[in-house]
Amino acid sequence: MLAAASLLVSVSLHAQEPGVTTQTAEASPTLDSLVAEVRRLQQAIETLQTALADARRQTAEAQQSLADLREQLAEERELLAAQMATLEQSKVESGSKYRVRLFGMGLMQLISTRGAVDNIDLPILAVESVPGDSGGNISAAVRQSYLGVAVFGPPLGDFDTSASLSVDFFGGFPDIADGLSAPGVRLRTISFAAEGARTSLRAGQDTPFFSPASPASLASTAYPALSSSGNIWSWMPQVYVERRYQRPDDVTVTLQGGVLDSFTGEVPAGEYSRLATAGERSRQPAYAGRLSWRRRSGERTLSAGGAGYYSRHDWGFRRPVNAWAMMADWEVPLWTSLTLSGELYRGQAIGGLGGGAHSSVLFNGAPTEAASTVHPLRSRGGWTQVKFQQSPRIEFNAAFGIDLSRPRPFNGLLQPPQDEAPSASRNASGLLNVIYQLRSNIFYTVEYRRLWTRRLDGRAWLADHLSFGGGIVF
Repeated sequence: MLAAASLLVSVSLHAQEPGVTTQTAEASPTLDSLVAEVRRLQQAIETLQTALADARRQTAEAQQSLADLREQLAEERELLAAQMATLEQSKVESGSKYRVRLFGMGLMQLISTRGAVDNIDLPILAVESVPGDSGGNISAAVRQSYLGVAVFGPPLGDFDTSASLSVDFFGGFPDIADGLSAPGVRLRTISFAAEGARTSLRAGQDTPFFSPASPASLASTAYPALSSSGNIWSWMPQVYVERRYQRPDDVTVTLQGGVLDSFTGEVPAGEYSRLATAGERSRQPAYAGRLSWRRRSGERTLSAGGAGYYSRHDWGFRRPVNAWAMMADWEVPLWTSLTLSGELYRGQAIGGLGGGAHSSVLFNGAPTEAASTVHPLRSRGGWTQVKFQQSPRIEFNAAFGIDLSRPRPFNGLLQPPQDEAPSASRNASGLLNVIYQLRSNIFYTVEYRRLWTRRLDGRAWLADHLSFGGGIVF
């Protein structure tokens, strides 16, 4: 019996050994798959943690943006309530029944200048220091403040009519003891417009329609920033027509054409009387045209434009000069908060357009002598600006402009048509500023500007200008 039992146990053990081997072989791949599944779950958890962190960051940014928006809306409501209260108490009266609106800005500046400049409130040129000069100054000014009025007239067919006028206090100083605190009023712009859905007709004295852009600056309101340093800006009488063509993808193509007073950069002959300049003695206006392309995507704008200008000058004694210029401008959003803009030009005898600090022509003798030859100045230049909009309230701007103007090669001494006319063969300016919007109508700015000026005779100077400003818009 014992032998039989031993035999049965031995047979049973031998029968079970293959099953154990099979179970072990089956358990091994199952363990590997479990390890792989655990690793995959760990990777999924890490991915979810990263996504959750990004979501939390985006949520925080969204909450901050919403907080800024709520604060801005609260300010807008306060301003609107104040305006409504003002309207309930008083109205702007006019001689007609049509709506009138006042606008403007009160601006005060604290200024520091190193070197000599042509105007410490708003320098355009670096100039030679006079003997005994301290080499700089500290001052304050309010005369870049400006006022304006806009009138909205009756409709004429499919056109809405309007007009506006603006003045500032950059018109010079009276010759009295307190003259510095009593600057004269100066006409800036005046315009009349008939606006239709696709066509507009405009007339008046304003920025040249063929050069509409300028760098951003609160420290430069009496003249646009980088005036005479590559920015064509001169406010001049003009009449022009504008036609707009809408295209898919929010694209607008605009065609403009018109006539302007033919400015030459000559200084007025008298304080009160007006005599014809060389451009006006030609007995024809200046002509200009501009073609532009613009696409809007939310708050971002991509645009490009090209323009041409021509005028005829008569410098007397049968000395005609053809003045012309070709221009290109652009605005390119590089990123969400970064924008690149600017303008380039090239031309001849365009001293009256404000791009450089020079006259349109030079003479190899007295301008009033028939034997003198006229030499037109050939110009090229432009400006560019990078704007960083950190938030709806803060923006940073960096800009540079330059104008280079020289006559054709001539062996001899050349002189401008007037002794008072500037004669810079190279005028450049660079600026850095920050503009902070404390409230919807209160602004602060800090701006640093450097000026490089070289005269036609080769002399050159540098100057630095630092401005702290605060303004209230109304």
